Amino acid sequence: MNWFKRLCLFVFGLSGVLSLLALSLVWVGPWTTQARSLITETRWYFVTLEVLVCVSAVGLVACVLVALFAPRNPKATVVAEVDGGKITVTRAAIATQTRHVIEADGTCEPVSIHVRVRKRGHIKVHARVRPHLPVDVVERGEILYSELEQGLAKVCGDSVEKISIVFTEPAQQGTLSTYVDTDDSPRGSAASTVGQSGQDITVAVSPRVEAPATVPTPVEEPLSARAYVPDLPVLEDEADDPTADLSAAAEHADMQEEV
Repeated sequence: MNWFKRLCLFVFGLSGVLSLLALSLVWVGPWTTQARSLITETRWYFVTLEVLVCVSAVGLVACVLVALFAPRNPKATVVAEVDGGKITVTRAAIATQTRHVIEADGTCEPVSIHVRVRKRGHIKVHARVRPHLPVDVVERGEILYSELEQGLAKVCGDSVEKISIVFTEPAQQGTLSTYVDTDDSPRGSAASTVGQSGQDITVAVSPRVEAPATVPTPVEEPLSARAYVPDLPVLEDEADDPTADLSAAAEHADMQEEV
């Protein structure tokens, strides 16, 4: 419901309540005498009551005309006839198919979908779409329109008369980062900023921060892990000493001579 219809309904309802209350006080309640004197003696009260009654009368006539001549919006429509039978599709099925087509690529989501079935099975689809990120509305709208035509043709055939798409504000702002390698920088990279302006397009860039190169440092082995070898004194073996062998042989020869 748009704002104009909402305003008309509000004015009609308020006028009806006030006029009904003013006229009821003339016959019902403890203030019947005061209410009659206001109508007969007070000019502004009588004019205000007339305006309220006229507005209420116009609203009632409009309600009667809408009830009699407003176009029907059936819940289902016939899309094909086969061998004397009819293939019928409901408005809920058409709305579900529209939702699936919009959410297929994951870039947009439907806010509201209205399906209207006119005379002779003509179908009108109105969809309000919210993109997840800022997009080119013209390019994306043409692609989405062709996708809806193909998707709805699978459900409704050639009964679709009109498709209207309304793009709303994107759910969140998008970011785009671009990096360009140059020879001026000692690291060989620099950040570049890209800006794009449009009705629903905002692109921001954040610079790239490189981590400094790390050089591995040698790990010193703890003292507890080192092998400790004590300085032991070197023992000389007398059997390996040649001087000791000669003295022993001389003593043995002397003993034999004595014997």
